[in-house]
Amino acid sequence: MRLKDIWIVFKKEVKDISRDKRTLLISILVPMLVIPLLNIFVGGGIENLQKEINQNVIIALSKESKTIDVKNMVEKEIIKDNENIKLVECEDPLRALNSGDVRLVIDIDKDYKIKLREGKPFEIKILYDKSNTKSEGSIWILSSAIEKFNNNMVEKRIVSAGLDKNILKPSIIKEENVADKTKNGAGMLATFLPIIIVVLLTVGGVPAATDLVAGEKERNTLEPLLTTRPGRISILIGKYMTVTLFSFITVVASVIGIFVGFLINPNALSIGSGEQISGFSIPVPAIIFSIILAIALGMTFAGLQIALSTYAKSFKEAQIYLSFLMIAAMVPAYANMFTQPNDIPLYSFFVPVLNTIAGFKVVLSGNINYLYLFYAFGSSIIHVVLSLAIAVRMFGKEKVLFRS
Repeated sequence: MRLKDIWIVFKKEVKDISRDKRTLLISILVPMLVIPLLNIFVGGGIENLQKEINQNVIIALSKESKTIDVKNMVEKEIIKDNENIKLVECEDPLRALNSGDVRLVIDIDKDYKIKLREGKPFEIKILYDKSNTKSEGSIWILSSAIEKFNNNMVEKRIVSAGLDKNILKPSIIKEENVADKTKNGAGMLATFLPIIIVVLLTVGGVPAATDLVAGEKERNTLEPLLTTRPGRISILIGKYMTVTLFSFITVVASVIGIFVGFLINPNALSIGSGEQISGFSIPVPAIIFSIILAIALGMTFAGLQIALSTYAKSFKEAQIYLSFLMIAAMVPAYANMFTQPNDIPLYSFFVPVLNTIAGFKVVLSGNINYLYLFYAFGSSIIHVVLSLAIAVRMFGKEKVLFRS
């Protein structure tokens, strides 16, 4: 194995793939165009949906509860302080609920007056349509109004009994967020950014890996390449470096796309939560660890992709194998998407894919533990060596390389 030979093979493969417009389209243009559009339409769509849920909550009374007394109680007691809740008349409330004309239907006990007079609880049933996001999302709005009504009624009963209404409030809950405002946005990035990077590193090298071995088998160009001066290991390493390079080109293009989408619509990444992602600082050593972890994960996938492409008989077969590899990587990634940085188990820093996600979460959370990052770094190096060893083993076997 000679560095000069590896460099020659690497330049040759990069030049060949650069001529393939499909690879360039998938690796560069698609992420730069599609991700901003998804960021704008999906993120903005969720934000708009949340606004719509909080506004214009149209409710109706069930047929059994459609009386003047119930209507007056709902309008003048339960929803009087909620301008976003509106009570309407419906001939068939359930049909209106199923059609989406109203979001919720209220059904109140027939003998609610007697129970209310006697100080006994009566039932208010809220009917909703679980298949309708706006209907399901409006439950908490009406429930909050009913809870406020309950508290007002309790206070009235206590005052009428000659007692202090604060007798039922031995303590008052006061919430105060002591986290740095910059950490709010960082926490959101810690949830989504590691998944995006892992998925992109998994997908980015697939077109190149599929073409560089399985594709050359179909074009009958692999055997002539193996007869040239560079040794088999040099050829493999050159292809391996090419796959790694295009994996990171995809990541860079996608990050640019995310940044462009953020500039167009800064609220899109908040996904309707109202949190703003603002500037925050990360120590330089932590940034270096993050870059190394991303590079190591890309190199690990590159080795496995080359190995699978070598084993495949044809271009299509390689695509099938590599699609399974992508699924295998995405499952643990999404399974740990909402794991909080402080709740990450120690073994995650040693498992492929999970160690990179765990490392990014620790860095973006602001509570950086360099010992854990070192664990992730060490395990990543081992994964790179193992994946490359598998690729070398596959590429060195004639019955695998030329199987048909």
